[in-house]
Amino acid sequence: MPLRDDLFALFPDLAKLPGDAFIVGGAIRDLLLGGDPADVDVACHDPLACARAISPRVIRLGKAEHLTAYRIVLGEHVYDFAPLLDHSIDRDLRRRDFTVNAMAVPLDRGTLLDPHGGQRDVETRTVRMVDPTNFDDDLLRTLKGIRLAVRHRFTVDGETMHAIRERASLIRTVAAERVAYELTAIFSANEFRKAIALLRESGLDVPIFGRELDVTRYQTDDVPLAAALALIVEKPNEFAEKWRFPDALARDMQVLHRLIEQHSLVALYDAGSSTARQLPPLLRAVGRDAEIEMPEFATVPLLTGNDIAAATGLPPGPELGRVKRALLEAQIRREVKTHDDALRFIASAVTSSE
Repeated sequence: MPLRDDLFALFPDLAKLPGDAFIVGGAIRDLLLGGDPADVDVACHDPLACARAISPRVIRLGKAEHLTAYRIVLGEHVYDFAPLLDHSIDRDLRRRDFTVNAMAVPLDRGTLLDPHGGQRDVETRTVRMVDPTNFDDDLLRTLKGIRLAVRHRFTVDGETMHAIRERASLIRTVAAERVAYELTAIFSANEFRKAIALLRESGLDVPIFGRELDVTRYQTDDVPLAAALALIVEKPNEFAEKWRFPDALARDMQVLHRLIEQHSLVALYDAGSSTARQLPPLLRAVGRDAEIEMPEFATVPLLTGNDIAAATGLPPGPELGRVKRALLEAQIRREVKTHDDALRFIASAVTSSE
């Protein structure tokens, strides 16, 4: 089946667009890889008109003074529309980042336009630049090349890697949020060692992480995002602030740092289920024992504050809070299991504090 037919089957609203528009980039690459892309990029002479041909609910991408694209979201599918560079598909493809992203399918015919050998590089699973100067149009492309190789298990062509190394230090000039997005994609791919190796080889590790990364320290690849960053980031809060990572991710990184050395049942409970369950793969990655007993994360105190006050005569305040917390920790350690156990425990806790 021609690529255009596959794309129309996945994105039926493409049929509403003018015939002089082109499907470009990742959707073609992903189809050639055997996947089902969830989004499609369209290059056309009037991107706003193309977007409105599909739906009146148009999302503007970019700041108003630098507007370059529009988006339509229909269910699980995303349609992005950008202007055709110089109104020429040849010039448009010539300015793209990598050959596997520099292919196009005209909407008015099924021919694959592939002037830079993208289909060949998909088949050999190679990340190859179209032109080294295209990196200078958007320096984030250096990191995008690593992301492409990690997520699709490609190798990076030698000349392409050399061009990335030459520009690696300039990644600091790219907007922090854009760098964070790429890093999140890279370290969410369950290819931890490949990511480390390519970041080191490209020289992007030092400007991003402040030091050289050493892949020989790690033994496994299946490492979740926060755990992966916790392993390679020395100061999670500073790193997260510099690259504008979400506060929740910064918190998970910091907690996992502490759990590496001290992961009692109480410490794991306080970390929360989603964070604590990232510790075993983190420990496996560094060759540590990952057989960890997890607490019952749904545990709540068997006695309320009012129950404790009634049983002990303690007034509301810090001491009552201390006893309630001590009871919870005893339950987490499985030292207290029943209501009667809890009453005995708080009686002993109050007596020992007097």
